[in-house]
Amino acid sequence: MPTVRNGFFSFQLQKHVLSDLRCDPTGKGRTSQPFCIDLTPEGWEWTPQTSARQTASEVIIEPLQVWHPEPIALGSGGEMSFPERLEEGHTLAQTFHIAPGQQFRTVSVHLPTWHTSDSGCTLSLFRGDTLIASRRLQNVPDNSWQSLVLDEMLGEGEYTIQISEPKGSIGWWSSQKDVWSGGTALVDGKAVPRDRALRVDVRRAIGEGRLHYRLQRDVMQIEAWLRSESAPPVPSRWTWNTTWTKAGYDCTPRAGVVFSRFFTDNQRYMPVQQLKRRDHAGLSFDGAHWIEMEGTRDADLRIEGEGLHLHWEMDEKQMHLRLHIPYKREGNRWVCRWSVRVLPRADSVPADFPRFACPQRRLEEDINRFWWERAFTYPAPAGPAAWFEWMAIMRCWYEGAQRRGEMEQLRTYPITPEGYVHTWGAMQGWPFPPSPPYDTRHFDTNARFILACWRFYLWTGDMEFLKSQAERLCRAMVYQLETLKGQEGLIITASKDVNGRHKGVGNNYWDILPFGHLDAYANAVYYASLEAIQGIDTVLRQRPLTDYSALRQKVHRRYDEVFWDEKAGRYIGCVDIDGVRHDYGFTFVNMEALYYGLGDAQKAKRIYRWMETEPTSTGKADTYSKWIFAPRANTIHNPMWGENAPPEERNSPVPPWWHFGWLGTPYGDQCQDGGAILYTSYFDLMVRLRFFGIENAWKRFGEILSRYRMPDRLCGGPPLYRGEIPQQENPGQVGVDLPFPESGLVPCFLLYGVLGVEATPEGLRIQPKLPKGIPALGVDGVNYRGNRLRITATPREVIVEGERIRKRLPPDGGIL
Repeated sequence: MPTVRNGFFSFQLQKHVLSDLRCDPTGKGRTSQPFCIDLTPEGWEWTPQTSARQTASEVIIEPLQVWHPEPIALGSGGEMSFPERLEEGHTLAQTFHIAPGQQFRTVSVHLPTWHTSDSGCTLSLFRGDTLIASRRLQNVPDNSWQSLVLDEMLGEGEYTIQISEPKGSIGWWSSQKDVWSGGTALVDGKAVPRDRALRVDVRRAIGEGRLHYRLQRDVMQIEAWLRSESAPPVPSRWTWNTTWTKAGYDCTPRAGVVFSRFFTDNQRYMPVQQLKRRDHAGLSFDGAHWIEMEGTRDADLRIEGEGLHLHWEMDEKQMHLRLHIPYKREGNRWVCRWSVRVLPRADSVPADFPRFACPQRRLEEDINRFWWERAFTYPAPAGPAAWFEWMAIMRCWYEGAQRRGEMEQLRTYPITPEGYVHTWGAMQGWPFPPSPPYDTRHFDTNARFILACWRFYLWTGDMEFLKSQAERLCRAMVYQLETLKGQEGLIITASKDVNGRHKGVGNNYWDILPFGHLDAYANAVYYASLEAIQGIDTVLRQRPLTDYSALRQKVHRRYDEVFWDEKAGRYIGCVDIDGVRHDYGFTFVNMEALYYGLGDAQKAKRIYRWMETEPTSTGKADTYSKWIFAPRANTIHNPMWGENAPPEERNSPVPPWWHFGWLGTPYGDQCQDGGAILYTSYFDLMVRLRFFGIENAWKRFGEILSRYRMPDRLCGGPPLYRGEIPQQENPGQVGVDLPFPESGLVPCFLLYGVLGVEATPEGLRIQPKLPKGIPALGVDGVNYRGNRLRITATPREVIVEGERIRKRLPPDGGIL
């Protein structure tokens, strides 16, 4: 194999595929670990006419045949939400068509196994009536994609992919009506009016190409030229393969791990621990000018280009970095250019990633990694209305793509003429159950929209933004006061389906719990939104819709009257439309109510006595000790129901209270019933600080950090280090990383709690509360109204530094 090298790079070529890439940031040509097994342009193939021209530091390869993917992709979820069971002696199948000029090699199907792991079936592919290939599937994981990979490409024709001969419980995710014109579902060979979740890797030839690899000192330049009559329908796609070990928790070179983390110029971050025990990341980097890949040994590499996209796929022994780089037209060809720069090994992230500073080096490293890993893995915007308030808390206080992205979503987010803030972007309701026929709107969205707009204004001072939202904010508040009857003291859900009854539809983020009618969780943010809208009216010099101060007092009084349970010493979750009270010991309801100013010191003491000392449904006082990183979501088991529920569950003295589509699990097996979600610890820490002092809150933060320090870094696929099953694509016990962008709230305790930094109408308030044993704590990268600040608190003083400011405040702080 020919080798191309200079002092910084060395690689070999297997035809047009780059392999065995090694790098030396000193330029001395020293041997390093391989940074990739191979680097392949997807869809580019060697032909009998292809040749390579090589010098010592560059190589040109042409002509190459270039193929464009035209995949068939019928994913599960949405229309494909019916798990059709395969019965003994029967078959389930799906037909599909391959057009002239197309070819494929892999067909995949999505199979439920109803929480079993030992089920199986036979997967077969037919062309017409002729069997092409088959494979026996064994021990199929629940809700996994199973593939049939052919020995050679197949072309034009009518095909059928079939499952048969079931073992155990297995089926196929399907629709309940005909939703795709490209084929049809079959049962026992007969057409039925539905379709099934299906992937086929179809491709089509689009032109000829040329590859050019060139080494220029510490940069490897890569150019791909495509000669095509029309614009390429997709970016240039590359696969960078590295060694890897999917299983376990080792993220060192011993496990073949080449890169420890990835980050970008547009505030994105991915720790390698989050990729362990997973098939794919579930997230991608997009629109970057550069992506840095920190090495585990010899060097760091930086990919440079325009509009870079990266996502990750993993198998047992390899990591596949999928890079997409846009083409640009130059004359009669389409050109993709990108490069790889070798850098000295260093632990560093860009300056626009805020960071905390502490004299204890290990503590500083851990709190910053915890912060970056939880706050920057998700793009902006991170989610629809349920996330508005949380993303504002996380992202309002620093400049960059994260803050801009969240604010841009707020500017144009859909609101109905009546003033209802949509739940899920263009959809008025939550994605499940189907809407229609169900009304799946959540009624805390208006409050979260108002709170987010106010927080972003306080930090940015962007009057143009606030004015642009003035009418929408007014409309959103009118909807709360009038349609939801908030003027009477509490908001009431305005939906026949969101009624609070068992088997009803959810009303908030905790989506399989049928909060509704009088919802304590939604009313806590409604209460907070009244103070926010009052501030907005003052800034914009608008006439208020009502006396918000008086209304806040009324809401506080009514909240206690309706939701406080004096005997239990806590707030209940919901009062349904029939007047039935639903209480399963919801910790998140109580912590967030206290955070937003409801309750009082006496109620806070009773709430924490319950959470810290009283037994849960396990018989132990393990609300905090079970998961460590967060309290259990609830302390009283919400029983399983339905004909398949165990007798002890059906006979439980506690009635079930679930969304009609969720039948429950044993206590602790679901994050909404005895499990835990990390974000709730932010509210826990802030409430502890307010009512019980910094030492209490700091001790709790230390317990959370001790769990984070374990080898899994509290992320990745199942199982986590202590055996926890994370909820990701499938239901699970805990929510810690994907798909929980709100997890980044927890390290914000350091800013808002320990340093006491808060943007207010009067200015930037800084009121630090340092715990014993912490001689100083600082944060760099705070951006308040265009001023980048570094804030350092010590027992003697508070120092605020920026380009246009250097100010010393007393140890208890002040207002800038």
